[in-house]
Amino acid sequence: MTAPRWSTPERLAALDRSELDGVDVLVVGGGITGAAILRDAASRGLRTLLVERDDFASGTSSRSSKLIHGGLRYLAEGQLAMTREACRERDLLMRLNPHLVRPIPFLFPAYRGGKYSLLEVRAALSAYAAMANFRRTARFKMLGPDQLAEYSRDLDPEGLRGAGLYRDGQADDARLVLETLRSARRLGAAVANHAEVAEFLRGGDGRLLGARVRDRVGGRTFAVRSHVVVNAAGAAVERVRGLDRPVREPELRPAKGVHLVVPRTRIHAAGAITFEAGDGRQLFWSPWDDVALIGTTDTFSDEIDEPVVTIEEVHYLLDAANRAFPRAGLTTNDIRSVWAGVRPLVASPEETTPSTSVSRDHRIYADPSGLLSVAGGKLTTHRATGEQVMDRALRLLPHDRRRVAGPSRTAKLPLREDGFDLGELVRGLRERHGLGASAADHLARTHGRDAEALLAEAPAAERRTIGESRYTYAEIRWSMQRECPLTLCDLLERRMRLAIFAVGQGLPELDEIARVAGEAVGWDAERVRAEAADYARTVRRRYQIQPSKPERHAA
Repeated sequence: MTAPRWSTPERLAALDRSELDGVDVLVVGGGITGAAILRDAASRGLRTLLVERDDFASGTSSRSSKLIHGGLRYLAEGQLAMTREACRERDLLMRLNPHLVRPIPFLFPAYRGGKYSLLEVRAALSAYAAMANFRRTARFKMLGPDQLAEYSRDLDPEGLRGAGLYRDGQADDARLVLETLRSARRLGAAVANHAEVAEFLRGGDGRLLGARVRDRVGGRTFAVRSHVVVNAAGAAVERVRGLDRPVREPELRPAKGVHLVVPRTRIHAAGAITFEAGDGRQLFWSPWDDVALIGTTDTFSDEIDEPVVTIEEVHYLLDAANRAFPRAGLTTNDIRSVWAGVRPLVASPEETTPSTSVSRDHRIYADPSGLLSVAGGKLTTHRATGEQVMDRALRLLPHDRRRVAGPSRTAKLPLREDGFDLGELVRGLRERHGLGASAADHLARTHGRDAEALLAEAPAAERRTIGESRYTYAEIRWSMQRECPLTLCDLLERRMRLAIFAVGQGLPELDEIARVAGEAVGWDAERVRAEAADYARTVRRRYQIQPSKPERHAA
């Protein structure tokens, strides 16, 4: 079944319908947590609307480490319950969505004089396996120094005692958000990006009755009545709580994580590898198609809306990587792109615990007005978080609407119909449309069965890749009409990921990209030029290294 149209008309229709009929649950925030809450509510048969002031996944949920993992390092902090839940959710996501969430091997080396001895690595992986109830996915093996060259010839051999090899998961975070929202829409939910809560609606007793939502594109305001309002605004959750009443004692302390993208060929590795920075922080090298990610820093920060990457942060990661892989000689010339994400950690501003030790678990707040807010959490555990938040929200529904609600069904529902053979689909795309192996694999994993329709609907001239990337011009037209990007930044930052993974970040081909996007949705020539210029500015600001600036965060 081909994906239905989802563009500006469908978005406006969703807001109109929600204003006219009202909803049971209004979700504020279009990151992975908000998307999961929306999908859970829709799976119970409730009337739902999600609004996001910018674009879906425009914050942390498109700027994570792209890992679906149980949190091995959290064991050292004694966060056993969270690790157990994360292992369970990791395995569930990989089983239900095998082409969206794929396994990735992880190597955990131990060095003489390092932070962890070989015995401690074995003990940690044994405990990790226990957290996953010793399922097949939790199996690991220990490797001696002489066995490691096959996995990575570039890993520093000096003082290397051995390593543990285990498995976690990997996913395109923004795509995971989008597929969660699409699944929610199929279950009856309404969603709108670039729609901001301007103020809350209240009854005479001060209880929330909904919100006024302003369309940031068209300028119109919608009065949406809702039985429950859930605030899932990520790092801005306290900003939204402030619309209800002043937050006198902040309980969130955002932490920034910086990532670098370099060509995968720069370091030989069969999978991901953890390594140690000079200050003892555990970092990683994680292959992703034809590139690899190096990450991540972890420092308290007040850069919520526009976190940038400075040259000092880049040198911190490069220096650590060059110590771990001394033959690589990585420099800033190797960097294809950079990005920074902000984790909304539950910790007070006076918290003295280092950001690396603050729990990644979520917390639910219930204000006297009835506003429910959720902060913290992990990409991996988003589904469980959504279910838990909705269990709380059900108590606030009127009796007649509570009776309508069934149990959560998300633990059994795949995000999309992925019942196909990946290799067979890739071969078919290559044979019928003349695609290269990497482009065909990308289309099959990203769009599933829709990849065939995507190419079949595109003009022949658009079935080619954009520059040296895995992305095709055909995806532009399809996405503009069926995935609701309202701007070129929405498209190239989050729907297609050219901003972080493509050689040149789409800038050499920008005029043609903007033209195809504009044709798909009817932009005039002036709008096409403005969108291209805005994307170019955004790339320079968000995905390229920035000069030093005064330090505003505490380590």
